[in-house]
Amino acid sequence: MPTRRTRKRAILGGVSVFALVVLAAGVAAWADGHLAGTNSTFEAAQVAASPAATVNPSATVDLTPLDDPAPIVDPASSSALNVVAIGDSIMAGSGLNDDESWLAIVAESHGWKLTNLASDGSGFVTVGDDGDTFSDQTIVALSLHPDVIILSGSSNDLGVSQAVLANATTALIERIHLVLPQTIILTVDAIWGDTDFPGQLSEMDASVKLASARASGAYLDIGQPLSGIPNLMQADGVHPNVAGQAALAQAFDAALEASGLNL
Repeated sequence: MPTRRTRKRAILGGVSVFALVVLAAGVAAWADGHLAGTNSTFEAAQVAASPAATVNPSATVDLTPLDDPAPIVDPASSSALNVVAIGDSIMAGSGLNDDESWLAIVAESHGWKLTNLASDGSGFVTVGDDGDTFSDQTIVALSLHPDVIILSGSSNDLGVSQAVLANATTALIERIHLVLPQTIILTVDAIWGDTDFPGQLSEMDASVKLASARASGAYLDIGQPLSGIPNLMQADGVHPNVAGQAALAQAFDAALEASGLNL
């Protein structure tokens, strides 16, 4: 049986514990209230310190996504015709600077983008100095997807059987039209120098003209503007000089205008 002292100690111990609990609760409550008041004061100070915002009640916010910016396009470059030339040294302007050739002069005056694949010595059948024929040049031309292809017969094929030459000419022009039906095929009569015009070149021109017509192309007869005028020829007597190139360009432009084609 516990003594009075023991019971008293137990009671005092219980009272002490209770007092501590009450004290702790009071401290916690005071701290919460104090901190809450501090926070409220701080927030009020922030609001007071913030500048007043001006609001337009009628304003709206457009949340429509912005379109991608339109690409910047050079009108001149976008409208330029992509023109490719197939041919021999006369077409290439051999012996002169590239910009002095008659085709370069024509391209400059019309604003064309010209790629001249012509090379010395080449023909529909004859292999040129670069180891190519017009057929090889055509492979490159087709890969460029041009708007216009210009080609003509060549004196380099003189001596080749006319039957073989006609077949090669027809096959090449038909191939261009088959692969690129929207491409304009401009064929030109073979260009000769200042001496007498060889009869076989007339036969070549006839084959080119017929093949061009079958492929919905346009044949331009520019005549022989170099004929009988030695001053238009270079020293080799084969290739036109700068003045001769200008004469060819003028003849081509006249034939192009007469054709009604707006290029």
